[in-house]
Amino acid sequence: MQPDRPDQPPRPGLRHRFAGRTRPLIALGAALGVVGGVATGYAVQYGRPPTPLPPLAAGVAAQPSQTTGDAAARPAAAPWADGDLETLLAPRPEGATAERDSRRQLRLDELAELYEDATGPFKRLAEGGFRRAVMDEWHRGSLTVRTVLYQFRDTKTAMAARYVRTGVEQQREWFGVDVKLSGSAAGELRVHDETAESLDGEPVYQAHALARRGGVVMEMIFQDTARVDEHTAKTLTERQLDQLRKAPARTSQLTAEGTGAAEGTGAAEGTGAAALRAELLPARSGPGNGPDAGRFRDDALYGPARSVMLAAELLRPLPDGPKNAFAAALRRHGAEESAVRTYPGADQVREVQLIRLKAGGPGNGPAGLAAALVGDGVREGPRAPGHPDARCVLPERPDAALTASMLCAGHAKGILVLLTAYGPNELDTTQGARQLSRQLDRLAAHGGTA
Repeated sequence: MQPDRPDQPPRPGLRHRFAGRTRPLIALGAALGVVGGVATGYAVQYGRPPTPLPPLAAGVAAQPSQTTGDAAARPAAAPWADGDLETLLAPRPEGATAERDSRRQLRLDELAELYEDATGPFKRLAEGGFRRAVMDEWHRGSLTVRTVLYQFRDTKTAMAARYVRTGVEQQREWFGVDVKLSGSAAGELRVHDETAESLDGEPVYQAHALARRGGVVMEMIFQDTARVDEHTAKTLTERQLDQLRKAPARTSQLTAEGTGAAEGTGAAEGTGAAALRAELLPARSGPGNGPDAGRFRDDALYGPARSVMLAAELLRPLPDGPKNAFAAALRRHGAEESAVRTYPGADQVREVQLIRLKAGGPGNGPAGLAAALVGDGVREGPRAPGHPDARCVLPERPDAALTASMLCAGHAKGILVLLTAYGPNELDTTQGARQLSRQLDRLAAHGGTA
């Protein structure tokens, strides 16, 4: 049994929820052509009878008279186009208890880790216009609910439609009841009559909901020890749909920076950051078409504070020791501005951030930043040809992990290059090392002033 929090003892009767790699996101498997065997199942809370959900704090809002959902033409600037995707998650109902690591952004490799084989989903999402995803998971009594929102690039909205269409088609092959959803022309909720087998061999009942708004796909997975209540699942699904429908159009500070505005000012970005973006190596798929770097837009410019936050996002796979050491060294040295670009590929995704450092930094300068990556919990990776001061490290990963990451850093003419590479199975680390070398060569030739 696993405690809800590390500092608390386990609750009686609680077992892992949605444990293991199961193919819980069935639409992804169908839409992307992932062929899998029987799901290894989920695990839920046992040892006490199911507890009904209390009344929702607010009912599902009535739909407007004009057409909404899939049938409506997507506005030129969709409300969910930028900003924090977590704001599109519906509030949890009263009495719900969040699972560990709930309400979090999912990087592409983290999404692929939900599958028994990460390679197929990773490849097809990377090539299919995947931008970012967010997940929430909570339980109330014996019912566990997982919500995942996927956002695809505006140029790949057809992928979102295919995702829902093929997922619904697959769901209809399962025994169960189809529940029509208000506010979505193509969405569907299916409550299964038959049980699935959990990791412990215990039967569990499931329900799946699929819908979309523009390029955002909503998938909800319900799991219980008894047949999932149709009314409860429908109410929760339509509440999430309503959250998508009524999401206000807004421009966050993060978005303003990403589109070329200075941090928190709305003024035009200076020529320095624009020159940095010009120094980034070209992306084969074109700029701005890769997955976002966590909460930060692909192919964007950032000021001092956001540059440090973005670096922390790229360093997320590192163990705490080297991650904290690098972050502290970067804060001491100081960042003036940065540019980021993502390079998607079928076998790995690479994120590159160019950071213009403040002059006269402490210690041994930028070389000390790269050296800070080396520490406990990592092993040294390949060297960048022609750049002996650059470093690449490979974080240790759990035995069950299906994906791997590599972090690299190097510098040229006062500009720090931070590169993260991640992908399924055995990561080809030489690709990232060679790209780091080419990026450093380009900077050495121009110095970020092109």
